[in-house]
Amino acid sequence: MPVLSEDSGLHETLALLTSQLRPDSNHKEEMGFLKDVFSEKSLSYLMKIHEKLRHYERQSPTPVLHSAAGLVEDVIEELQTAPVNNEEKELLQLLSTPHLRAMLVVHDTVAQKNFDPVLPPLPDNFDDDFDEESVKIVRLVKNKEPLGATIRRDEHTGAVIVARIMRGGAADRSGLVHVGDELREVNGIAVLHKRPEEISQILAQSQGSITLKIIPAVKEEDRLKDSKVFMRALFCYNPKEDRAIPCQEAGLPFKRRHILEVVSQDDPTWWQAKRVGDTNLRAGLIPSKQFQERRLTYRRTIGTQQNPKIVKKPL
Repeated sequence: MPVLSEDSGLHETLALLTSQLRPDSNHKEEMGFLKDVFSEKSLSYLMKIHEKLRHYERQSPTPVLHSAAGLVEDVIEELQTAPVNNEEKELLQLLSTPHLRAMLVVHDTVAQKNFDPVLPPLPDNFDDDFDEESVKIVRLVKNKEPLGATIRRDEHTGAVIVARIMRGGAADRSGLVHVGDELREVNGIAVLHKRPEEISQILAQSQGSITLKIIPAVKEEDRLKDSKVFMRALFCYNPKEDRAIPCQEAGLPFKRRHILEVVSQDDPTWWQAKRVGDTNLRAGLIPSKQFQERRLTYRRTIGTQQNPKIVKKPL
C-alpha cells in the first residue's frame, strides 16, 4: 500500500483513498457511493483551496501597501497631466479599468482589515416624543436585498403595522423586527401620515444602514414565553407523501408519540416545528392541528361516499 509523506496534501490523500477502494460484494452500494464522493472534482478543488489557505496562514504575509487605490489615483493624475508615450498610454488605460480599480479597493479593505460596516451616530432627539420603555430603535445593515417585511395600516388606529416577516430576509435575520410592531420612523422620516406604498418606496431606496423607530407589539419576555409550545404527535407524518405541503424538502417528518416544539404558528395551515432532542436545529413544516383535522374529516367523508353500505332487501 502506498505511503504518504508528511508533505502530502489533502487532495493527494483523497486521490490515494480513491485508488485504494476495492469492489466488495457485501457493501457494493456503499463502496460505489464513497467512490463517487471521493471522485467529485468540486471536493478536490475544495481540498486544494484549503491547502492554499493553510499555506497562506503559515507564511503570515503582510501587505506592502495599505492604500493601493490611492497610489493608482496619483499615478493616473500624473500621467494625465503630462505627455505620454505608447507604453504610458497603455498603462493609463489599464489602471483606469473598473475591474482593476475594484480589485485594488478590495485589496485595501483586506489590508486595513476594515470589514465591519460603519454606522452613523443616532440622532440626539430620537426619544423626545415617546416613553423610553415603549420605543425600540432598530438599525439594520442591508445591501440591495429587500428588507423582508410587509406593512399595513390599522383600520381603527391608522398606525403602520408590520404585517409579515419573510423568513431569511434582513428583518428576520436581525431578530429585532416582529409581526405586529408599530413603525413610526424610517431613517428619521415620520411615516404615520404616509401611505404604505410611500413607506415601501423609502425602505426599498435605503441602502447600507437603515434605522427604524418601532413600538413593539408585545414585551420580549411574553414573546419568548409564547414561542415555547410542545406537542406530542398522535400520528406519523412523511412530507414526501404529502401532496398538499408547499415544499416537501422543508417538511419535518415525525413518528407517533414524538415530542414536537412548535416555533411558529403564523401560517394557519402550516406550522414550523422541531423535534425535541434532535441535533438538527432548523425548523421544518408540519400540518397545523386545524388543517390536519379538516383533512381527516374530508378523507372520511370521501371514503364513506365511495364505499356506501349495501342494504339488502328482504326476500
